[in-house]
Amino acid sequence: MSGWYDPVHERRPPVGKTFPHSLTQHEYDTEWKPRGWRLIVIGPTATWRQDWGEWEAIRDIVQNSLDEAEGYQYGYDEQGLWIADKGAGVAVADFLLGPPKLKPEYARGRFGEGMKIAALALLRLGYGVHVNTVRRELWMIFLEQKVNGQVQTLAAMWKPNGTARGTRFHIVGYDGSAFSENFAVNLPRGAILAQVPSPVTQPVKRYNQLIRADYTAVGGLPASVIYSRDIFLQEIVSPFSYNLWGFALAPDRHAPKEEYEMYLDMGRLWAGISSVPLLKRLLPMLTDPPMVRGDLARPYTESVHLVMDRWSMGREPSTGKLYTELMFQNQAHWQKAWEDIMGTHAVLRTETRLDSMVTHLGHTSVSVHPGVRTGLELVIKTDKDIVREMAERLDEAERIPDRELTERQLNNLKLARAIAADFSQVGQVNAGIIPPASDMVARTAGLYEFGTGMIKIHAEMLENASKTLAVMVHELGHHVAYKATAHMTEEAERIAAAGDLTPGHAVAMEQVAARIFRNLHRGDYDDELQDVAW
Repeated sequence: MSGWYDPVHERRPPVGKTFPHSLTQHEYDTEWKPRGWRLIVIGPTATWRQDWGEWEAIRDIVQNSLDEAEGYQYGYDEQGLWIADKGAGVAVADFLLGPPKLKPEYARGRFGEGMKIAALALLRLGYGVHVNTVRRELWMIFLEQKVNGQVQTLAAMWKPNGTARGTRFHIVGYDGSAFSENFAVNLPRGAILAQVPSPVTQPVKRYNQLIRADYTAVGGLPASVIYSRDIFLQEIVSPFSYNLWGFALAPDRHAPKEEYEMYLDMGRLWAGISSVPLLKRLLPMLTDPPMVRGDLARPYTESVHLVMDRWSMGREPSTGKLYTELMFQNQAHWQKAWEDIMGTHAVLRTETRLDSMVTHLGHTSVSVHPGVRTGLELVIKTDKDIVREMAERLDEAERIPDRELTERQLNNLKLARAIAADFSQVGQVNAGIIPPASDMVARTAGLYEFGTGMIKIHAEMLENASKTLAVMVHELGHHVAYKATAHMTEEAERIAAAGDLTPGHAVAMEQVAARIFRNLHRGDYDDELQDVAW
């Protein structure tokens, strides 16, 4: 629709005249100004923001209503779509473009331009725009000007009167979609699966929300989406939709200003969720590689982008609690979900070098994508936790003095000491009572102390010479493997490289066994062997 139109339902212009879609300065001065219509020139030309269509225009009109009144109404009449709110109204000065008038950080719109650009886009598409607001009404028009040719500039004609309360935008000639599904405020309460306080607390406390995807749609088709502050932003590949408040948008409102901040805000939401069924749906998306995928071509958005970084999520401002504290409060729920999905023996992998030790202790390591690992470490048992628990258990290993050993045990211990003497830098070899290294291991037969080179053999292993030899091969394998890592600068790296079931340990045990067999064949241990019990 273009040119001239005749409004029917809204407040009429002077009798006998249709209201113009555009006019020249001369036409305004001679026909409209004498009838009390005032003119304001807003500024941008009709070609500005060519990427804006019906959706962008309606989006920003509704956004303005939500910022004004925390709600809006819409409907259709003979002229087209109307959008109304019960706010304080729009001042004439609000239609002047000028420098951007920044709204507060908590507002849905930040740059104070959307309402004008919405009117421009609608006019360019051929619709009329009539605004009835507190004590005034406005008709948006293009003012024809001659500046290096014919130019259409956005303007408005206005006069006093209007409504007693609120603002009503009428898009004359438009009977298309009101995009109601694109505004989270229109979702039923049953669509909200969970909500967690967002970083935004003004003018009221806001909540990041997890939404059932079957309640959201794009173009009438089911879709998972992200709403930014109640307003549709983009589609995602996910079992869920999200309404997020804690990140800023780019000036064109088509994307976040920083994509990382959007996914960090998604992490803040998950940090406060305590529902085990929901956490059980999330965790398989977070493994690396993910246990579940959106489809054959694309992984779930959470699998790639979700951020739950323990140092970046910050504090929930209404209580001052760190978002990581919310996670820790829900630790039992996270652990339950983890065990149900990954198994009771699964631990969170933080360092691949610990895999062999974890396996030796009866557990399995599970990787998650880097963006969530530091957060999950707070609530899920990790490989480091397992190794630390082992060290604490083994620190409790009690040495048994030689005088308290039976004759059989002492004779086998003497054989072990003779074998150890053939290896340089081995510390004392003693009998001991060694607790299991983990709940998954029935017994710990021996213990090698990295650094000092000391070896403890469980007293039960000293009842039998063959078992004693097996323990010595295993523990001396740690010793030889550890010595082979002298070129490494980090002690933790040396210990990990010489740990149970590592390639270095396996090779070292073969070397130790070969040397012991050679020495046995040569008769080096004949004196000790006379008294041992096999």
